[in-house]
Amino acid sequence: MEITVTGRHMEVSDALKEYAEKKILEVLDGVHKLTSVKLVLETQKGRSKAEVIVHGKHLDIEADAETFDMYQSIDLAAEKAGRQIEKFLDKAQDHHKHGKSVEEVPPEEA
Repeated sequence: MEITVTGRHMEVSDALKEYAEKKILEVLDGVHKLTSVKLVLETQKGRSKAEVIVHGKHLDIEADAETFDMYQSIDLAAEKAGRQIEKFLDKAQDHHKHGKSVEEVPPEEA
């Protein structure tokens, strides 16, 4: 899985980049079908916004969060993306109970 951290209208420090990559790996650790994760960080008028874009096999997820602290924005956006992926994977599983087929059911006694 390739993780890309970029800044929009700002320079991303090494500490912030390292923290973001660690958080993304922590949240999306168990998912095997992901190909790339993009994290776009933006600051405007004192507000910090983090956007997480996840691409994978039959999967495109976007999550964002906006707060006054960049680290908190990263945490919230990563958690949102994690919840969306869990929901997608839960829907993709077959939850139908496989009952007995018609041949296996004994005929009714009349």
